[in-house]
Amino acid sequence: MKKGIIYIMTSAVSGLIKIGQTNTESYKNRMRTLENNGYYNVVGLKQLFAIEVEDYEKKEKLLHEVFNKHRVGVSELFALDYEIIQQLLLSFEGKVMFPAELNNKEKEEVFEASVKLRTQGEKFSFYKKGLKDGDIIRFSKDSSKVATVVSERGVEFGGQIWKLSPLTRHLFSQANNLTKSGAYQGAAYFEFKGTILTKLSDQVVTKTPDYQF
Repeated sequence: MKKGIIYIMTSAVSGLIKIGQTNTESYKNRMRTLENNGYYNVVGLKQLFAIEVEDYEKKEKLLHEVFNKHRVGVSELFALDYEIIQQLLLSFEGKVMFPAELNNKEKEEVFEASVKLRTQGEKFSFYKKGLKDGDIIRFSKDSSKVATVVSERGVEFGGQIWKLSPLTRHLFSQANNLTKSGAYQGAAYFEFKGTILTKLSDQVVTKTPDYQF
Protein backbone atom coordinates (compact mmCIF):
# COMPACT_ATOMS: atom_id res chain seq x y z
CA MET A 1 0.00 0.00 0.00
CA LYS A 2 1.24 3.46 -0.87
CA LYS A 3 2.32 5.73 1.95
CA GLY A 4 1.23 9.33 2.29
CA ILE A 5 0.53 12.10 4.79
CA ILE A 6 -2.61 12.81 6.81
CA TYR A 7 -2.46 16.22 8.46
CA ILE A 8 -4.38 18.54 10.77
CA MET A 9 -4.31 22.33 10.42
CA THR A 10 -5.76 24.96 12.72
CA SER A 11 -7.32 28.10 11.26
CA ALA A 12 -7.95 31.73 12.14
CA VAL A 13 -11.38 30.61 13.35
CA SER A 14 -11.26 29.08 16.83
CA GLY A 15 -12.41 25.45 16.85
CA LEU A 16 -12.28 25.09 13.06
CA ILE A 17 -9.66 22.65 11.75
CA LYS A 18 -8.73 21.16 8.39
CA ILE A 19 -8.19 17.42 8.02
CA GLY A 20 -6.48 16.54 4.76
CA GLN A 21 -4.06 14.24 2.98
CA THR A 22 -1.29 14.51 0.44
CA ASN A 23 1.42 12.30 -0.98
CA THR A 24 4.75 12.41 0.80
CA GLU A 25 6.56 14.08 -2.09
CA SER A 26 4.12 17.03 -2.16
CA TYR A 27 3.72 17.35 1.60
CA LYS A 28 5.94 20.36 2.36
CA ASN A 29 4.81 22.30 -0.69
CA ARG A 30 1.16 21.58 0.14
CA MET A 31 1.62 22.97 3.66
CA ARG A 32 3.25 26.15 2.33
CA THR A 33 0.45 26.67 -0.19
CA LEU A 34 -2.30 26.26 2.39
CA GLU A 35 -0.59 28.46 4.98
CA ASN A 36 0.00 31.21 2.43
CA ASN A 37 -3.30 31.07 0.53
CA GLY A 38 -5.85 29.59 2.92
CA TYR A 39 -8.58 27.13 1.98
CA TYR A 40 -12.32 27.40 1.31
CA ASN A 41 -12.25 31.14 2.12
CA VAL A 42 -10.66 30.38 5.51
CA VAL A 43 -7.26 31.95 6.21
CA GLY A 44 -4.65 31.66 8.93
CA LEU A 45 -4.11 27.94 8.41
CA LYS A 46 -1.24 26.56 10.49
CA GLN A 47 0.06 23.02 10.47
CA LEU A 48 -0.71 21.29 13.75
CA PHE A 49 0.07 17.62 13.22
CA ALA A 50 1.07 15.30 10.38
CA ILE A 51 1.75 11.59 10.16
CA GLU A 52 2.91 9.35 7.31
CA VAL A 53 0.81 6.18 7.07
CA GLU A 54 0.02 3.41 4.62
CA ASP A 55 -3.25 3.54 2.69
CA TYR A 56 -3.48 7.23 3.63
CA GLU A 57 -6.27 8.15 1.23
CA LYS A 58 -8.60 5.49 2.63
CA LYS A 59 -7.78 6.43 6.24
CA GLU A 60 -8.41 10.13 5.60
CA LYS A 61 -11.72 9.34 3.90
CA LEU A 62 -12.73 7.26 6.92
CA LEU A 63 -11.98 10.18 9.26
CA HIS A 64 -14.15 12.45 7.11
CA GLU A 65 -17.00 9.93 7.26
CA VAL A 66 -16.75 9.40 11.02
CA PHE A 67 -16.86 13.13 11.74
CA ASN A 68 -19.17 14.09 8.90
CA LYS A 69 -21.73 15.77 11.17
CA HIS A 70 -19.02 18.25 12.22
CA ARG A 71 -18.05 18.98 8.62
CA VAL A 72 -18.47 22.36 6.94
CA GLY A 73 -20.34 21.65 3.71
CA VAL A 74 -18.30 19.45 1.40
CA SER A 75 -14.99 20.96 2.49
CA GLU A 76 -12.19 19.44 4.56
CA LEU A 77 -13.00 21.82 7.43
CA PHE A 78 -14.45 20.48 10.68
CA ALA A 79 -15.78 22.13 13.83
CA LEU A 80 -13.86 19.86 16.19
CA ASP A 81 -11.35 19.91 19.02
CA TYR A 82 -8.04 19.03 17.39
CA GLU A 83 -7.08 16.75 20.31
CA ILE A 84 -9.68 14.19 19.21
CA ILE A 85 -8.19 13.84 15.73
CA GLN A 86 -4.61 13.98 16.98
CA GLN A 87 -5.27 11.08 19.35
CA LEU A 88 -6.77 9.02 16.53
CA LEU A 89 -3.85 9.73 14.21
CA LEU A 90 -1.33 8.89 16.94
CA SER A 91 -3.02 5.50 17.28
CA PHE A 92 -2.22 4.74 13.62
CA GLU A 93 0.91 2.82 12.72
CA GLY A 94 3.09 5.42 11.03
CA LYS A 95 5.80 8.05 11.22
CA VAL A 96 5.03 11.41 12.81
CA MET A 97 6.28 14.20 10.53
CA PHE A 98 5.08 17.27 12.44
CA PRO A 99 5.52 18.97 14.89
CA ALA A 100 8.71 16.87 14.90
CA GLU A 101 9.80 13.52 13.58
CA LEU A 102 9.25 11.09 16.46
CA ASN A 103 10.46 7.56 17.07
CA ASN A 104 8.00 4.93 18.32
CA LYS A 105 8.74 5.58 22.00
CA GLU A 106 8.31 9.34 21.60
CA LYS A 107 5.12 8.79 19.60
CA GLU A 108 3.70 6.66 22.41
CA GLU A 109 4.65 9.30 24.99
CA VAL A 110 2.97 12.05 22.97
CA PHE A 111 -0.16 9.89 22.61
CA GLU A 112 -0.33 9.26 26.35
CA ALA A 113 0.23 12.96 27.09
CA SER A 114 -2.49 13.93 24.63
CA VAL A 115 -5.01 11.53 26.19
CA LYS A 116 -4.13 12.68 29.71
CA LEU A 117 -4.41 16.36 28.87
CA ARG A 118 -7.71 15.91 27.07
CA THR A 119 -9.13 14.09 30.10
CA GLN A 120 -7.92 16.86 32.40
CA GLY A 121 -9.40 19.48 30.09
CA GLU A 122 -12.79 17.77 30.11
CA LYS A 123 -12.79 17.73 33.92
CA PHE A 124 -11.72 21.36 34.41
CA SER A 125 -14.46 23.84 35.23
CA PHE A 126 -14.12 27.57 35.86
CA TYR A 127 -17.25 27.44 37.97
CA LYS A 128 -15.87 24.70 40.22
CA LYS A 129 -12.80 26.88 40.78
CA GLY A 130 -15.01 29.74 41.93
CA LEU A 131 -14.85 31.84 38.75
CA LYS A 132 -17.89 33.26 37.01
CA ASP A 133 -18.71 34.62 33.58
CA GLY A 134 -16.96 37.95 33.04
CA ASP A 135 -13.93 37.14 35.20
CA ILE A 136 -10.54 37.93 33.67
CA ILE A 137 -7.69 35.41 33.52
CA ARG A 138 -4.10 36.08 32.41
CA PHE A 139 -1.59 34.00 30.47
CA SER A 140 1.18 33.26 32.97
CA LYS A 141 3.94 33.56 30.35
CA ASP A 142 2.77 37.00 29.18
CA SER A 143 0.48 38.96 31.49
CA SER A 144 -0.56 41.24 28.62
CA LYS A 145 -2.54 38.29 27.19
CA VAL A 146 -5.91 38.26 28.96
CA ALA A 147 -9.08 36.28 28.35
CA THR A 148 -12.62 36.58 29.68
CA VAL A 149 -14.56 33.64 31.11
CA VAL A 150 -17.78 33.14 29.12
CA SER A 151 -18.88 29.62 30.10
CA GLU A 152 -17.92 26.67 32.28
CA ARG A 153 -14.95 25.79 30.05
CA GLY A 154 -14.84 28.62 27.51
CA VAL A 155 -13.13 32.00 27.32
CA GLU A 156 -13.23 34.92 24.90
CA PHE A 157 -9.89 35.98 23.47
CA GLY A 158 -9.26 38.06 20.38
CA GLY A 159 -12.94 38.18 19.52
CA GLN A 160 -13.28 34.38 19.47
CA ILE A 161 -14.40 31.69 21.90
CA TRP A 162 -11.71 29.23 22.97
CA LYS A 163 -11.15 26.34 25.30
CA LEU A 164 -8.00 26.75 27.37
CA SER A 165 -5.81 24.03 25.82
CA PRO A 166 -6.22 25.21 22.19
CA LEU A 167 -5.74 28.83 23.31
CA THR A 168 -2.56 27.92 25.18
CA ARG A 169 -1.21 26.15 22.13
CA HIS A 170 -2.16 29.16 19.99
CA LEU A 171 -0.24 31.55 22.25
CA PHE A 172 2.86 29.36 22.36
CA SER A 173 2.67 28.98 18.58
CA GLN A 174 2.58 32.76 18.18
CA ALA A 175 5.73 32.93 20.29
CA ASN A 176 7.37 30.15 18.21
CA ASN A 177 7.83 28.15 21.39
CA LEU A 178 5.82 24.95 20.91
CA THR A 179 6.76 21.75 22.70
CA LYS A 180 7.45 18.60 20.69
CA SER A 181 4.00 17.21 21.47
CA GLY A 182 2.14 20.49 21.03
CA ALA A 183 -0.15 19.37 23.87
CA TYR A 184 -0.84 21.62 26.84
CA GLN A 185 -2.93 21.52 30.00
CA GLY A 186 -4.36 24.97 29.44
CA ALA A 187 -5.40 25.60 33.04
CA ALA A 188 -1.76 25.26 34.12
CA TYR A 189 -0.79 28.31 32.06
CA PHE A 190 -3.44 30.79 33.11
CA GLU A 191 -3.90 32.57 36.41
CA PHE A 192 -6.72 34.32 38.21
CA LYS A 193 -5.77 37.10 40.62
CA GLY A 194 -2.17 35.86 40.68
CA THR A 195 -2.93 32.16 41.22
CA ILE A 196 -2.55 29.45 38.57
CA LEU A 197 -5.97 27.98 37.80
CA THR A 198 -4.95 24.40 38.60
CA LYS A 199 -3.87 25.53 42.08
CA LEU A 200 -7.21 27.09 42.93
CA SER A 201 -9.30 25.06 45.36
CA ASP A 202 -12.51 23.50 44.11
CA GLN A 203 -15.62 25.30 45.28
CA VAL A 204 -18.99 23.78 46.06
CA VAL A 205 -21.28 24.65 43.16
CA THR A 206 -24.88 24.92 44.30
CA LYS A 207 -27.84 24.80 41.98
CA THR A 208 -31.21 26.27 42.79
CA PRO A 209 -33.86 23.51 42.68
CA ASP A 210 -36.24 23.79 39.78
CA TYR A 211 -39.53 23.42 41.59
CA GLN A 212 -42.63 22.90 39.54
CA PHE A 213 -46.06 23.55 40.97
